[in-house]
Amino acid sequence: MNIKIREAALKDQDAILSVLNEVALHLQSKGIQQWEYPWNEQEIRKEIEKRHLYVLTLDEKVIATFGMKVIDALADLQIKIGSKYLYQIAISPEYQGQGIGAQITAFARRLASPTIYLDCWAGNKKLINFYKRMNFQHLGDFPEEDYFISVFQYSKNEEE
Repeated sequence: MNIKIREAALKDQDAILSVLNEVALHLQSKGIQQWEYPWNEQEIRKEIEKRHLYVLTLDEKVIATFGMKVIDALADLQIKIGSKYLYQIAISPEYQGQGIGAQITAFARRLASPTIYLDCWAGNKKLINFYKRMNFQHLGDFPEEDYFISVFQYSKNEEE
């Protein structure tokens, strides 16, 4: 098995959309309405062009995708200058539970400069516990339209 993480290219757009749509439907089947279905092709294209999206490939096949960008605000929190935001982590359901999420968060932590933030639906206890195991600090739950998000932070200097 040859697993690689790399910046997404326009040629990956269809594969990214496929993974995102597959994950959105999987979440909805479990009663989690976190993501809309179907994903918007133009928005994904813009994220690729801005160089925010990444893919994780297994033997050249895209099985996961995620985004990372510089942010200056998240929920009601003060954000450290130069912080990054890890978002839209999607792992094809057939590959979930196989350590792919750990590889993605480890990759993001290596790029953290100095801090990286991420969030998830506050009702997803399994994901919240996963982020805590990956050394992300839970900063709290914050209101978002009609639900709450749990926000997490990882700082390189906290582990050094």
